[in-house]
Amino acid sequence: MIRDIDSATTTQTTSVGWVAHWHFAKGIVMVRIQTLGLGLLVLFACATGTPLPGSGDDAEKTVVYRDTWGVAHIYAPTIADGLYAMGFAQAQDRPQQLLQNFLIAIGEVSSIAGSGAVPSDLRSHMFDHYGAGKRGLAGLSDEMQIEVQAFADGINAFYAQHPEDLPPWWGERQVDAAMVLAFGRLFLYNWSIDEAYSDLVRGGVRPAWEKTLRGSNQFAISPARSAEGAAILAIDPHLAWDGPSRFWEVRMHTGDLHGSGVTLPGSPYIGLGHNEHVAWAMTTGGPDTADVFEIDLRGDDDALQYKFDGEWKDLERRDIELAVRGAEGVEAQTHTLWFSHHGPLIARSGNKGYAARTAYGDMVTLKAWRTFNLAKSYMGIEEGLSDSSLFPQNIMSADTSGNIYYQRTGRVPIRSLDFDWSKPVDGSTSRSTWQGIHPASDHLQVLNPEHGWMQNCNIPPDAMMPNSPFAEADVPPYLYADSSHSLARGGWTNQRGARAVELLSNDESVTAQEAIAYINDIKPYGIDRWIEALQQAHDLTADEAPENAPPADRVAAIQALLSWDLALEADSKPALYFAVWREALEAESFRTEARQIASSIDSWYSIVSGEEPAPIKLSSADATLLTAAFDQGLADIVDDYGSIEATYGDRYRVGRDDDSWAVEGGGGRLGLTTLRVVGFGAERDDRMRRGTRGQTSTQVVVMTEPPQSWIYIPWGQSDRPESPHYDDQAEKLFAKRELKESWWLPQDLAQHIESRTVLER
Repeated sequence: MIRDIDSATTTQTTSVGWVAHWHFAKGIVMVRIQTLGLGLLVLFACATGTPLPGSGDDAEKTVVYRDTWGVAHIYAPTIADGLYAMGFAQAQDRPQQLLQNFLIAIGEVSSIAGSGAVPSDLRSHMFDHYGAGKRGLAGLSDEMQIEVQAFADGINAFYAQHPEDLPPWWGERQVDAAMVLAFGRLFLYNWSIDEAYSDLVRGGVRPAWEKTLRGSNQFAISPARSAEGAAILAIDPHLAWDGPSRFWEVRMHTGDLHGSGVTLPGSPYIGLGHNEHVAWAMTTGGPDTADVFEIDLRGDDDALQYKFDGEWKDLERRDIELAVRGAEGVEAQTHTLWFSHHGPLIARSGNKGYAARTAYGDMVTLKAWRTFNLAKSYMGIEEGLSDSSLFPQNIMSADTSGNIYYQRTGRVPIRSLDFDWSKPVDGSTSRSTWQGIHPASDHLQVLNPEHGWMQNCNIPPDAMMPNSPFAEADVPPYLYADSSHSLARGGWTNQRGARAVELLSNDESVTAQEAIAYINDIKPYGIDRWIEALQQAHDLTADEAPENAPPADRVAAIQALLSWDLALEADSKPALYFAVWREALEAESFRTEARQIASSIDSWYSIVSGEEPAPIKLSSADATLLTAAFDQGLADIVDDYGSIEATYGDRYRVGRDDDSWAVEGGGGRLGLTTLRVVGFGAERDDRMRRGTRGQTSTQVVVMTEPPQSWIYIPWGQSDRPESPHYDDQAEKLFAKRELKESWWLPQDLAQHIESRTVLER
């Protein structure tokens, strides 16, 4: 239940006025912050009789303090008490999305989302997230079983006390611990499942499947290259801003767990962030953890068999009952799933079946996260990765001892090199059977690289820094990288990775504010070569047809581009000219030829290899295409805004519902990708393009003792439109590229408390 400091019966969350209820002698009070475990004595001026959060009469209570951004700061005597409060606070902020996440995980979301969600539900049943969650509970330690159940209890407690927030479609269900584990599997192991589907597509079979777009940035800087005298870590996942991947901020001071960061609604513990000793980051990309096996089939829709080592074996049949929302209400549907010893059939073509297998089986990932949350150094991160339960990722960490550490992790099968594992392999023979799991010691990893820094922006290990310690030839190809980004597992980088190398290579003393500026940098790497190409194309077309004067708008726009600082700033006209030009080049009439031209202009890997980019040489046809697309883009600006005086921020915006603000930076496949990634939706009726994905929870952590951290999310902490925290970060922080202090220490939070809620389990 919730109770006010003065009453055990009220259920109202108190406001900042609670400080008047404390009665201490005026003056200087010595307060030992036992909850931090830092062994500090803090002098706190109590002119108003105000103790620090989590101290005084609150020292043994479970309290959720909300700061002036609506972020929950949870103080509790034990981790279980803290996770109870976390579940309660997540439900309070995201009452609909939280339960939708669980429905997706257990395979019942089509009951509210309709037939379009049936494939999602079937995948959840194919890989049995909920069943694995139920079975996985027994494998958790006693402490974790208590903690995960406490988290679920906190969620249920909120809805019990606030039935008006319980969506009707949730019915009489109760959130249970297995749902929590199921959601973790859904979100995390979908990286591996998507790779299996990608193998299928590379083999020429295209199922009804839409790959999730994922990206991320990270960099770590050692004290030797840090002006702060401590290691620095940048944490920057890029995912959709709506749906199960939208992060939720939290600060924790609960038992032995003290930290700051983000997690997903439906997940306990801190997912990405730091505690008082170590910070950790993750980016998409890793070894190959899943395969597809092609098998011969015989039989009919009632009974199927497949051939293995010369014998026909029965496929297991499972009939799945789904309640699917339709125009006339909810209707019952029955779907049949088939399972081989390899795994579930994810596609059929004639008498061929395609079975997907991931390396994870019934594993659950929360053990790794709990280990991260309680780690005392980078070695705690290494310990969390030791059982290879984590999904394929690049993991970076930094600790207060000055170490920076990297591991390219994942649960990787040992495979025969006689097969091409980037495509479906022959599943009719035991020769393709996996031969065990690679131990974590086989994974690519480095501690304190000699450069004093490293970055990974979804790029191969050889492109993380010049003279990388990683080479493709050192390990099996499937262990070096999966094929989700490129069949070439090495020897390339992307626009973000190239810009990160450029910035970090040229700064031998990085300040905290420079680290924040770098993770929010808005200059697309290599954009100068495109402007050079445009100027060359303009000159070529003028030379070939001197009787035809180029359009005046083109001449003016090119002159503006030549004096531009190359940043995608909100008030920049040249930034808009460049953006609409690149958009025009992706139109159907230009796309094929434009991508061929792009391959000769873009030279991103040169910043890693140290080679000079090849000179730009355009043909007459190339020049005509580039100038035609540029003229088309300028014409679109005039049509939309009346003249070419419009700015980047007039078109590219961030916001929710009817409110939006000009935003800076870019993303996608248009040559507009900056380290500050914002992916935009389609053009709206108002001619704007709204941000829909990209930076979801950007953090910078300086590993002093105690650490200092800064963070923002793209919209706001709350999903309630009436809340002041519905989109306050979009307006006041995200649009301006300004990270806020996390205020994770009690003495920092004390001056920024908006509300206080006491909970009892």
